[in-house]
Amino acid sequence: MQKTNYLRQLGANRTISYSILILLTFLGVVVPAWHFEQTQLITPLILGVIAAALAESDDSFFGRLKALLLTFICFAIAAFSIELLFKTPILFAIGLFVSTFGFIMLGSIGPRYASIAFGSLLIAIYAMLGAHESTNIWFQPLLLLAGAAWYYLLSMIWQIIWPMQPVQQSLSNVFITLADYLELKSDLFHPKSNLDPQPFRILEAKLNANTVSSLNGCKATLLHRSKHGHIDGPSDRFLNVYFLAQDIHERVSSSHYRYQDLANQFERSDILFRFKHLLQEQAKACRKIANSIALGQTYTHNDDSILSLDELQQSLAFLTEQNNPQWRQSISQLSYLFNNLAMVEKQLSNVSNPDTHHIEEERQLDDTSVHTPKTMWSRIRSNLNPSSMLFRHAIRMSIALTLGYAIIQTFDIERGYWILLTTLFVCQPNYSATKQKLKDRVIGTVAGLLIGGMLLTLFPSQESQLAFIILSGVMFFAFRINNYSYATGFITLLVLFCFNQLGEGYAVILPRLGDTLVGCALAVLAVTYILPDWQSSKLHRVMASSMSANRNYLAQIIGQYRVGKKDSLSYRIARREAHNQDAALSVAISNMLVEPGRYRSATDESFRFLTLNHALLSYISALGAHRTRIEDESTHKLIFDAHNVIHQHLQILHEQLFNHSAACDLSSLYNQGIEARLKEWREDDDESVKMVLQQLHLIYIMLPELHSLASKFAVRVDKSDNEK
Repeated sequence: MQKTNYLRQLGANRTISYSILILLTFLGVVVPAWHFEQTQLITPLILGVIAAALAESDDSFFGRLKALLLTFICFAIAAFSIELLFKTPILFAIGLFVSTFGFIMLGSIGPRYASIAFGSLLIAIYAMLGAHESTNIWFQPLLLLAGAAWYYLLSMIWQIIWPMQPVQQSLSNVFITLADYLELKSDLFHPKSNLDPQPFRILEAKLNANTVSSLNGCKATLLHRSKHGHIDGPSDRFLNVYFLAQDIHERVSSSHYRYQDLANQFERSDILFRFKHLLQEQAKACRKIANSIALGQTYTHNDDSILSLDELQQSLAFLTEQNNPQWRQSISQLSYLFNNLAMVEKQLSNVSNPDTHHIEEERQLDDTSVHTPKTMWSRIRSNLNPSSMLFRHAIRMSIALTLGYAIIQTFDIERGYWILLTTLFVCQPNYSATKQKLKDRVIGTVAGLLIGGMLLTLFPSQESQLAFIILSGVMFFAFRINNYSYATGFITLLVLFCFNQLGEGYAVILPRLGDTLVGCALAVLAVTYILPDWQSSKLHRVMASSMSANRNYLAQIIGQYRVGKKDSLSYRIARREAHNQDAALSVAISNMLVEPGRYRSATDESFRFLTLNHALLSYISALGAHRTRIEDESTHKLIFDAHNVIHQHLQILHEQLFNHSAACDLSSLYNQGIEARLKEWREDDDESVKMVLQQLHLIYIMLPELHSLASKFAVRVDKSDNEK
C-alpha cells in the first residue's frame, strides 16, 4: 500500500510526471537512432522535440488537435522558409524581420497562439543551425517536424490516459497558494507592540498576486474544457471546488480592522494567538486539500482546525463576558473576523462535497478567448499601435534578431545562429524579466560549458554521451520554469553532446560562450533603447486601473446588500478584475525597482500607494465576504449616501492618476458629513449593519491619503520626466 501511494505521489507531481513524458520522448528518438547507427539524425529530431514541447499549451483533446494543426503549419512555414532563403542574405533578413513581427503579433489572439509563435521562431532558428549542411530543401525541415510529431503523439496519448491531470494540478496549486496566504495572515495576529503593518501589506500584496495568478491559471485550464464558459462532464466536480476556492480567497483577503489597533488593545490576552493558531491550522488543511486533489483522493477534514475554532469561540465569549467598555468596539471587530473564519472552516470541510445548488449564471465562467477569424483579426488589429506592449515587443525582437543576423553575416560567424537563439530566449517584454533571464542564461551557459567539457573527457564512449543527452534534456524541462539557470546549464550540456556526435564537441565550447554573450548584449540593448517599457512611465495608469476596478467591485457588493447574496457572473468578473489589478500593481512596482535608477520615480509614494490599495481591496473584500440582505430602509439610505461619496472619490482618483493631475476640488464631497454619520451607528443595529458601516468608514478615512499620494506622485513623476 505504501509503495502504491508513493507511486501516486510521484505521478501527481507535475514536474515528475512531465519529466517522465520527456524521458519517453527522448528515448524514442535516441535509442532507434543509435540502434540503426544513424546518430547524425539525433540533433535535428531532438531540436524538433524541444520546439514542440515549448510550443505546447494545455487544452482539451479536440482543442489540442486544432492547436497541433496550426502548430505544424507554422512550423513548416518557418523551417522551409529558412531553407528557401538561406543563401540570399537580403531576402533572408527581410523574411526574418517580417516573420518575427508576424509571429509575435499572433500572440495577441491568446496564450495558446503566443506559445505557437514562440515555438515557430525557435524551429526557424534551429533550422538555421543546420542549414549550411542541408543536402536538399526537404531533409532538415522534415526531421525537425518528425521530432515535433513524435512528441505530440506521446503527449496526446498521455492526455488520453490522464485527461484530468492538468485540472487537478492547477486546482491543487490554488490551495497551495491559499495556504501560503493564510500563513502570512497568521503573522499579523502576533500581538506585537507598535506593529507596523506596511511590510506585511507589501508581502501580502505579493502573495495575493501569486494566489490570483494560480486562480487565473486554474480558470484557464477549466475554460479549455468548457463550451463558451459552460462546463459539463468530468471537469464539473472540479469547477465546484474552484468556486469554493474563490470564496475562500475573498474571505482570506479581507480585513475587518486595523491590525495595529488590535495588537495594542489585546497585547496581554491570548485571543490574537488563538486567531493565529486557527489560521495556521486552516493553512495546513489547504495543503492537505491540495495533496488530495493532486492524488485524486477524497479529502477528509480533520478535527484540529475545528477544535481551534471552538476554543477561539470560547475565548471570545470569555472576553465579552468581562464587559470591558474599552474592548466593546474591538470585540465587535473580532466577532466579524471570527464569523469570516468560521465560514472559511465550513468551506474547507465541504471541499469533498461542495454546494452544487447554483443557478446557471453562477456556474458560468467568463470566457474571453476568441473563437472566430473575425474576432482574431480584431484582437491583432487592436494591438497594432505603439501603445501596445506586444507591438513594442514585436518591433524590438524583430530589430534585435535582424541585427544579430547582420552581425553573423558581417563577421562570417560559423555557428553564429546561437546569437539569435540567445536573443530569442533572453529578450523579454520588460527590462526586469530580461535582466533576470540574462543573468540565468550567462550563469547556466558558463556552468554547462565547464561541466560539459569535463564530461566529454571523462565519458568518451558514444553510449555514455547518448545517455547524457537524454538526461540533460529531461533535466532542462524539469527546471525550465522554476530555475532557468539550471535549465540553461542542462540544455548547454545537451548541445555539447549532440554536436560531439558530429565530431564537433570541443569545437563549439568557445563559440557557444561568445555567441551567448553577444546575444545577451543584443537583448539588453533592445529592451533598453528600442521602444522601452519603463514601469515608471506607465505606473500611474496601473494605479488608475486599480482604483477603477476597486470602484466597480464595491458597486457590485453594495447592490447585493439590498437584494441578497448572489455570485453572479458580473460580480465574479468585478471581483477578479480588482484582484488582477492589485496583482498588476504589485508586479509593476517590483519591476520598477529592478530598472536603472534614472528610470525610477516616486518609489516611496508607489510603495505607500500599493499598501493602501491592498488595504482598500481587503476592506472591500470583507464587505463581499459578508454579503447579506439588509431590510432597514434608513440604513440603506446611509449606505447609499456613503457609497455614492466613496464612488465619486474613487472616480476622481482614477482621473487624477490617469491624467497626472496634482490638484482636484474635493470640497463638495467632504462637506456631506459622511464620516460622522458612518461612525455613529446605533447600538440596536444588527451585526451586519454595524459591519457594513464600519467597513465603509475604514474605506472613507483612507481616501484623503490616497488623494495626497496621487498628487505627490504626479508632481514627482512630472519632475522626473523633465529631468530625463
